[in-house]
Amino acid sequence: MADRASVRLRALTDLARALARVHGFSEVITVAAEESREALGAQVVSLSEYVRATGQLRVLINHGDLQPFEERFPEEEWYAPSDFPRTVSEEYPRPWTLRSDDADADPRRTASLRLRRRHSALIAPIFFAGQVWGELYAARTADQEPYTDADLDFAATLAALVSAGLAQADRQEYLERLAYTDELTGLANRRAIEVGLDEAMELHRLTSLPVALIICDVNGLKQVNDTSGHAWGDAVLEQLAGQLSAVAGTVNGALAARIGGDEFCVLVVGQPWATVTRLAEELSARAAKLEDIGGVSVGYAATDGPAGSVAGRDTLFRLADAAQYEAKREGIQQPVAATDRHLPGAEEAAADGTAASRDRRRIRRRR
Repeated sequence: MADRASVRLRALTDLARALARVHGFSEVITVAAEESREALGAQVVSLSEYVRATGQLRVLINHGDLQPFEERFPEEEWYAPSDFPRTVSEEYPRPWTLRSDDADADPRRTASLRLRRRHSALIAPIFFAGQVWGELYAARTADQEPYTDADLDFAATLAALVSAGLAQADRQEYLERLAYTDELTGLANRRAIEVGLDEAMELHRLTSLPVALIICDVNGLKQVNDTSGHAWGDAVLEQLAGQLSAVAGTVNGALAARIGGDEFCVLVVGQPWATVTRLAEELSARAAKLEDIGGVSVGYAATDGPAGSVAGRDTLFRLADAAQYEAKREGIQQPVAATDRHLPGAEEAAADGTAASRDRRRIRRRR
């Protein structure tokens, strides 16, 4: 008994340490399944989430010796509430065991065991934020010792550690959202664009994958704030953010962001110049339909655009910003594509004094 207790204590310690080393939700799920299988001596362990919006149990991971029809990370493995009544019918359900030859058990679950050539199972509800989050499911074959009531407390402790790991991941993701999300609009923020642009330009350097930046500035927001109040101005920015997000969502590799005040941008990676042009035009057209403002001034540039080859992050940003500034200054309603005349040196020579305006908005280099 003492040996078994020490083995289980070591298993709990191993799980706690493993969970402490990971942060993301998917990492927590994977580590929890792998360590729980070892701790419970199971042929297979599954972790499932109770999705309250649909009232179904969604399997997130199956780990172990799987049947041919089972997937490690299934995309569509769902179970109805009738298949797991204890999890949804009790406020704080306790773990329980199940055997494929138990005539008094739920026939759906015993049939599921037999289908998978397993003999006994142990199910431990996972709690998070004061309610059932899902369940930890472990199963053994007929040649293994079946789970008994003596295993329930240990399974409950394992599930509690998994819950702690989920809380840690949730907190980490929350902090990351704060760091990289604009609070008003829910879009990415300036920091997220800085990071994304750095990564995209490095990818461009290694693979020549095109990178583009669309920058837009709201026309007439100051008048909205002065006449209708800042709350109404914020509502206008939120509407524009929705249009920006919709435009970015039409292509892979696009990230919409608010980079300050009434200035927004879309970072586009891996798309041809024609696609970038279409996105800029669609953004301009959508913004023109918004009430209270005079649309947006749009400028855009790319590593493979009319301005020629662009290798630096700051140069790309300044090109798009200079094109946007021209659209703003000249009252141009259509997007302005950056060309060689928008290159930093050329523009400074053409219009003394505009460089200071551009430098003020130049993207910061990360420390």
